[in-house]
Amino acid sequence: MKKLCISLSLLIFLGCATVGRDFDIAFVKRIEKGKTTKQEVINNLGLPFRKGIDNGDLTWTYIYNKWSAGGTTYSKDIYIIFDRHGIVRSYVFNSNIPGEDVEKLIEGR
Repeated sequence: MKKLCISLSLLIFLGCATVGRDFDIAFVKRIEKGKTTKQEVINNLGLPFRKGIDNGDLTWTYIYNKWSAGGTTYSKDIYIIFDRHGIVRSYVFNSNIPGEDVEKLIEGR
């Protein structure tokens, strides 16, 4: 219990906490389904936060979450599905970080 109180006190004192590693969303726009490789993803985003399987295909998840003492929470994540050859089959990107307009990442906008 004492360790929990100390941890909470430090969190309040420091004012924020983060999980994951921040990543540049400019790469998200450059991802091409059926073309971008696992190595290209690693070169641009680093190693994934989590790996998994979705309907038999390898998945990688990258996350960045930031909490502040004022109660503001910002987060972004990208969930990438690879085919059996290590090529991006599809991906999902989400963000509520100010200035990271998800709609601008969509082709034609």
